[in-house]
Amino acid sequence: MLFRVLGPLEARTPAGAVLELGARKPTRVLAALLLNPNGWTSVAQLIGATWHEQAAPASAEANLKTYIWQLRRVLPGDRIESRPGAYRLRVEQGELETDLVAAAVPAARRALAAGDALQAAQLYTEALARWRGRPFDGLEADFADPVLARLEDLRFELRLGLADAWQAANRFEDAIALLHELTDENPLREAAWARLVRVLHRAGRRDEAITAFGRARTLLSAELGIEPGPELNAAFTEALEPGGRRRCCDLPRDLPTLTGREAELDSLRAQRRTGGPVPVLVVDGMAGVGKTALAVRFAHEVSDDYPDARLFVDLRARNAPLSPEDALARLLRAAGVPDSAIPAELDERAALWRGELAGRKVLLVLDDAAEAAQVVPLLPGTGGCLVLVTTRNRALAVEGARGLTLAPLDAWSAAEMFRTGVGDWRSDAEPAAVAELVGLCGGLPAALRAAAARLRSRPLWTVGRLVTRLAAEPLPGMAELLEPSCRRLAEPERRLFAGLGRYAELDVQLAAKLAGLSRADAVRALESLADRHLVDPRAGEVYACHPAVRSVAAAGLPARVA
Repeated sequence: MLFRVLGPLEARTPAGAVLELGARKPTRVLAALLLNPNGWTSVAQLIGATWHEQAAPASAEANLKTYIWQLRRVLPGDRIESRPGAYRLRVEQGELETDLVAAAVPAARRALAAGDALQAAQLYTEALARWRGRPFDGLEADFADPVLARLEDLRFELRLGLADAWQAANRFEDAIALLHELTDENPLREAAWARLVRVLHRAGRRDEAITAFGRARTLLSAELGIEPGPELNAAFTEALEPGGRRRCCDLPRDLPTLTGREAELDSLRAQRRTGGPVPVLVVDGMAGVGKTALAVRFAHEVSDDYPDARLFVDLRARNAPLSPEDALARLLRAAGVPDSAIPAELDERAALWRGELAGRKVLLVLDDAAEAAQVVPLLPGTGGCLVLVTTRNRALAVEGARGLTLAPLDAWSAAEMFRTGVGDWRSDAEPAAVAELVGLCGGLPAALRAAAARLRSRPLWTVGRLVTRLAAEPLPGMAELLEPSCRRLAEPERRLFAGLGRYAELDVQLAAKLAGLSRADAVRALESLADRHLVDPRAGEVYACHPAVRSVAAAGLPARVA
């Protein structure tokens, strides 16, 4: 017999005839027994699998006996055995479809080892063709979870094997297409990334191989906080250029919603031209103002001038500043330096990094730097490179650097960003409400995007209703964005921040009163908040407070700070 379980359940005779299993519930009973072939399955488990979508009736146990009796009549031989409180189904080797699929793996590997790549590919393809849908279809997923997880791993292994076979047969395009599917579906499984890097390299697409490695490394770091393992690193090493150097581009994608920043882009263009052999351009601004989006847009614009590498490093790394030692380790690995050759000391790592950059044209984006000490060891020592730094620290100073402070969007650009984000007629129908929303968000792109996303998710809301809601609560997402800026506030600054929710502007005298400080301490606290872009210095002793900051301050400090 053959029990087909990789989709809707079927039982076939040796001659290939499909047995009539009867109604849906006897079929579920059989599927539940096949989850544990030749093992005992309790009556309670069988009842749970059979009536998973409804409460089991009082007659469930009696009904179960009837279903077992029906299955015994259909299945040839004495297949179903019983004992008090349990049943089991006797299944011979090779009668369960999953056994046939699992057997394809060693058979295909033997064919591949013997040099018959096409035979291996055929075995893998035939095994994969047995999937007709979700395995054990009809059983509640929770009930079958352990088996389903094993089968998903088996299917992943079969697809990896098929990619190996196609690569061995020089069918590179087929292998690449399949591996792109696997990395899209399973972005945190290194085995697929390693094969993709390797086959791209062997297909003569070295730059794509290196880019794939960069994507994998970025994903693993962002999602799991780990670096690539030995298999992925080995594939990457194969793709390195002679001398251990490689071309890499791991810039984030350019956001199409970037609006109203042409003047700032012009400023960066001019500063790059006049910035000396190694321009260092620093973009500072408050959280959510679009520093990273601007830097990435400019980086993509000029990337062709830096063919050797375009590297992006998140210096905040999961809400904590990345040490310069760790940042250099990442950059050196990206340059092809193996872990065993990376020195332990900061000065030695920095010197090795400068040596790797010598004679190369590299674009380096250092995102969300907390202080200059993170940036300086990463700077190139010779000409031909460009460094872009973003920071929420107004006081960050790197010798010889040029830069600009990024302000919130003007009213027109902010309204355009919101309308683009909403993407339908509602914003056009309510210009006054849009103007009020732009004022609530203070032209801050992050707040505008969050507001647009809120409206898109509430199709029955008007912009006016959204404005009413936002006026009564902190702007969405702003507490999380401001948390790193607030994390290291000293006690006087925390007391002052807590009072900002009531004032669009305040002077030193009011600040001293709010926080219970002397005039000198109030000045120091205000300047510290200004350095973090939590207040904005104006003429005289006046400081402005952005609406997004006021909304968070009125609700209390972000949870990790308070």
